This record gives sequence, structure tokens and C-alpha cells, in this order.
Amino acid sequence: MKKPWESFSATSAFFDPLIKQMVNRWVLLLPAMNLCHWYLRSGGCTMCGFNCPKSSKQQYAWIARYFGARALHFVYWLGYLGVKDQNPQNLTIYNGGSFLNSGHEVFGSKPEIPLSLQIAICRHIGRHPTIQKLFVESRPEFITSSNIALLGDLLKGKTLQVGIGLESRDDRVRNKILRKGIDIGNFRRAIATLKGHGAKSLAYVFLKPMGLGESEAIVDAVRTIQFCFETGVDEVSLSCAFIQNGTEMCRQYRNGSYKLPQLWSIIEVIKQTAHLGPVRIGTFEDDPKPIDIPHNCPACTESVNRAIDRYRDSFDISLFSQLSCPCRELG
Repeated sequence: MKKPWESFSATSAFFDPLIKQMVNRWVLLLPAMNLCHWYLRSGGCTMCGFNCPKSSKQQYAWIARYFGARALHFVYWLGYLGVKDQNPQNLTIYNGGSFLNSGHEVFGSKPEIPLSLQIAICRHIGRHPTIQKLFVESRPEFITSSNIALLGDLLKGKTLQVGIGLESRDDRVRNKILRKGIDIGNFRRAIATLKGHGAKSLAYVFLKPMGLGESEAIVDAVRTIQFCFETGVDEVSLSCAFIQNGTEMCRQYRNGSYKLPQLWSIIEVIKQTAHLGPVRIGTFEDDPKPIDIPHNCPACTESVNRAIDRYRDSFDISLFSQLSCPCRELG
């Protein structure tokens, strides 16, 4: 019989490139008080399915809406109950928006994760015997000197890392095509704020936005990764496009005007950027479940995916050196 926390709280082996070793990572899908601030304001990003009603991030959203912030504390502790005997070393929290949006950082924003819960989580991690790192996600406008200093103090010297979805350093791609609504200057400020308080950063870079051909998408991703490391980002995650129902990208995919990136393109981006700093390859599974993911031809997709999986556990680019298939030249 499935335990009540298993759909939103679990541990798994995970390679952390900042310490260059495998760790036992606790992943918690935490519902929020309100939907993503940017989604409520603009309708959201064109490739994002996080706010779909079928997302498990939304399945439990009614808890906070009916029972308030205290219910989210209950969800956190219930999730912890399911993993505490597994001695997790990292905690990664996904809430489908900005963990750092307490409703006070940006005028007019509705809170996603209340400050009381942010404090409770960081205080818990600061005292925990095995958890050494907390990873959360946020838009840059919610990253302030005051909240990073506060949470950092509560963590008692343990690592805070914040992931930011920059996606592209090109203003047109980022804000017109992907509809991120992120000012590049605000991104730079957020990275400097994190660095100034001893926190770590991760930037998500998107591979193959709509309207870009395969080679254009590779160039855009490579240039964005270069920009991220030049700006002081500690780690990059290459987010490879996949199709989720209910998105603008899905609509273009269904009418034949958009094609997913090839696995060869992912490998090419890694080969051109791995020397700059740690570049991970995001998984092709998310919530809600994608209806299509990147692939090559039937003859090589499985073997190339195996190599990518092994890279995720080692960051060893030599794993790609022996891969070949006629479809690579045809692509």
C-alpha cells in the first residue's frame, strides 16, 4: 500500500558536482500558498507545465488554500517523516515557482512559501545531523540581501543554493519567445547577492526554444552558459525541451511547427561548455508527465540516453567520445 508521502517526498542517489561526489538527495514537491507569481501575472512561460492542474505540485495546493500556512508546515514534516531514516545529505525543494516569494519581496505579489515555513525549514536543516545543503528555486526579483542573509544564518554554515531560470541570455529569446519576464540586470544582481552572502547559484539554460533551428539552439545555449559562468554562476543545468500538455510549446508541437532537440545537440552543448564549469543535463521526466522527449533515430536513442545518464552521475564528457550513428550527420 502506497504511503501518504510517497507521491511528493522521496530520496535518490544524486551527483553533486560542487563537491564532486554522489549524495543521498531528498526531493520534496512542496505545494504553495498561491500559484507561481509570474504565472498569475502574465500567464506563465511558454514551455512550462508546472501550473497544470494535473501536476502533483498542484494536487495538494488545496491544503494551503483551505487550511493556510500551517498546513504547509504539516506537509513538510510529513514528507520528512518518510525519509528521515534514510539519512539524506541534500534537500531539494520544488514548488513550481519561487520558494523565496513570501509576499514581502515584490509589491503586489501573492505569497508562495510563507516566511514562517522558510524559517522553519532552514532552522531544521541547520540542526540536522546529515543534511548539508538546501536547494530551492526562485525568480531573481525575490532574491534579496535580507532574505538570503536570514536563511543563511539559520542554516548554520550549511550550503544554500538557489536555482534561477534564466534560460537564455538573448533578450528576445528569453522574454519574447519563452516569456520569462526576466531583466538581465536583475539576474546579475541576484547572482551577486547570493555570492555576497556565501550562497551558491544555479542557472537553468533552455535548449531549443520555439523559433530556433537546431544549430541556432545550440549556439544560443552555448552562449548563455558562457554568460552564466562569466557572471559568477556556480553551476548550470541544461534544461532540454520536452512537451507537456497545456503549454504554448505543446500547441506548436501538435501543429507541426516545433520539433524537439536531438540528443546529439545536447551532447554538442556539453562538449563546448564543460570546461567552463559544472554543466548538468536535466532529466527528460517532469510533472506532469511529458508527452514527448528529446530523441535521435530508433537505432541510437537508447545507447545515447545511457551515455547521458552516466554523464549525469559523473560529469565525464569522455563518455560521449565513442558515440556515433549516421543520423548524427543527417541531423
